[in-house]
Amino acid sequence: MNYNEAMDYIKNASATGIRLGLSRMRELCRRLGNPQDKLSFIHIAGTNGKGSTAAYISSILGVNGYLTGRFVSPVVFCYEECIQYEDMEGIHYIEKELLAELISEVAEAAETMAAEGWECPTVFELETAVSFLAFVHWQCSVVVLEVGMGGREDATNVVENVLASVITPIGKDHIHLLGDTLEEISREKAGIIRERGRVISFQTESEAAEVIAGICEEKRAELTVVRGADMKLLSMDLRGSVFSYQGEHYRTRMTGVYQMRNACLALAVCDCLKEQFPLDVERRILGVREAYWRGRLEVVCENPLILVDGAHNESGARALVESIGILLPGRHIHGVMGVFRDKDYGKIVEIMNPVMQDVVTVKAPGPRGLAAEELAQTWENAGCTMVETAQSVQEGLKKALTRCDGEDAVVIFGSLSLLGQLKWK
Repeated sequence: MNYNEAMDYIKNASATGIRLGLSRMRELCRRLGNPQDKLSFIHIAGTNGKGSTAAYISSILGVNGYLTGRFVSPVVFCYEECIQYEDMEGIHYIEKELLAELISEVAEAAETMAAEGWECPTVFELETAVSFLAFVHWQCSVVVLEVGMGGREDATNVVENVLASVITPIGKDHIHLLGDTLEEISREKAGIIRERGRVISFQTESEAAEVIAGICEEKRAELTVVRGADMKLLSMDLRGSVFSYQGEHYRTRMTGVYQMRNACLALAVCDCLKEQFPLDVERRILGVREAYWRGRLEVVCENPLILVDGAHNESGARALVESIGILLPGRHIHGVMGVFRDKDYGKIVEIMNPVMQDVVTVKAPGPRGLAAEELAQTWENAGCTMVETAQSVQEGLKKALTRCDGEDAVVIFGSLSLLGQLKWK
């Protein structure tokens, strides 16, 4: 396959949808020679903060000279960002030629599986397998691997050489697949915990923390808990934040109160792995400062002020509201929102409604996108009297900007998939 043929193959495979379970993935990896067994992993599950936490870990290890692979899902700006590595020179996306070559190899194995009566692997399983091959090709020192959904039955959970299982804050999301209660969802996420493994967790919900602690006890895993008392926010503005963690001061390029928490979780992970990956103190600070993950409360434009944030579930919306209260006190906020229909968008609207002056709704891309009209009706039902629809994010942004005055701000939120449709500077 050339690159275009490989992209067509991935696009067609996407039609299979989401199917949890490990049997297909294990068989696919077996046919590829189990590349994952040649690698070491930092495995990350959770509801919010996985991407940012992974970015901090990868940056810290990279600037300290460790070639660190990273598998990212979902991609936002270009397909090649899903498989990348970081070293002292920064982030490197997989090259198109190598990507096409590895997709061809994985496709051949998958097609042989199907011919022998196996169920076709999902697109996420295919991509995960491609990433394993790429990380072996690059000879990565370690791989930071994000769970796609859940944990216990996620395709990434075929890995065995796990140096640390990291669990970011757990909230209610994907309830149609993971469970109706926080306890059920937490058990699925905590499915990445290994017998006698090392676990690092930061939780904002006591119920989730209790589930994780219980499973660690059952599996005799060593649990490190990062607590709010371990960190202190010293200052925060639209350019980032300054905080202290265990007496050391750090600066981030990413803003939002949750970025301090994500960075501290990443620092705790690196502390737990200091025997395998010794770190220079100054370069550890540099790693936090250099880490970046686009589209997470990012300033797109300063005049007028436009920010974008995923905020695609209840906990993400609460974090966004908290950050808006600190960063933009007293300002009128004009919203542009698009969301997938399988999200609890009613709850997101309920949380965001008090801080929004008005809202423009758009359809999130793809078949999962909720119609703009249906989302607008949800806002009206919540008591928002100034709501209208738009055919695209760009059109929605233009409408919101017509209402901006002086110190007002526009916030685009509801789905990371919206970010790829924006014309970025």
